[in-house]
Amino acid sequence: MGQYIDYVSSILGQSERRAELAAQNLANLTTPGYKRRIDFATLVGPQARLQTLTGSDFSAGKPVVTENPYDLSLGAEGFFAVRKDDAVLYTRQGQFKRTEDGRLLTVQGHALQLQGGGDVVVQGASVKITTDGVILDDDQPVGRLAIVDSPDRSKFARAEAGLFSAPTETLAEVENPVVRQGVLESSNVSSGDEMVALMEALRRAESGQRLANVYDDLMGRAITTFGQV
Repeated sequence: MGQYIDYVSSILGQSERRAELAAQNLANLTTPGYKRRIDFATLVGPQARLQTLTGSDFSAGKPVVTENPYDLSLGAEGFFAVRKDDAVLYTRQGQFKRTEDGRLLTVQGHALQLQGGGDVVVQGASVKITTDGVILDDDQPVGRLAIVDSPDRSKFARAEAGLFSAPTETLAEVENPVVRQGVLESSNVSSGDEMVALMEALRRAESGQRLANVYDDLMGRAITTFGQV
């Protein structure tokens, strides 16, 4: 009976996690550069028990032209580096705003970083960023964007909305980045896919609940039978 209970608990637990993932993905449907959360199964332990883990789908979202000079997007490779206090995080979300002191900040207030370290700071009226990431401040080069990636993107761990952390030793500068100014990468979430996943999770939860009810019914009958003996 213990294995039966574990099986039912596993069904209900997996269904709950999948529904939570779908709900979170749908909540970020319009968040630029958001990477949908996915679950996948792996075998663990000496008895090859199936375990469900959560990862990220790093496929690119569609480009959206905004013509805002502080909206940036990347080609297939690379992540922007941004500074949060003393930590550096990585993101495909290229929606930045310019502060009075000339820094470019994410919507969370994290500073866009230069290759080699340091905040991006611009002072001129005209700011252009070339396709290879060079920053032109009134047509004068002031640095190049830090754009990094990893051959193993499983090393990226979610930090907060649209941001990832990664061990420094797993990262490398992208040699030939493709930077597009005035363009944002949209979320890669598909509302249709997530609604299907949510419905499947609910149906699976219902089947698990039915199994739990069958178990309760059988246990009730067994207790009644033993009480009559």
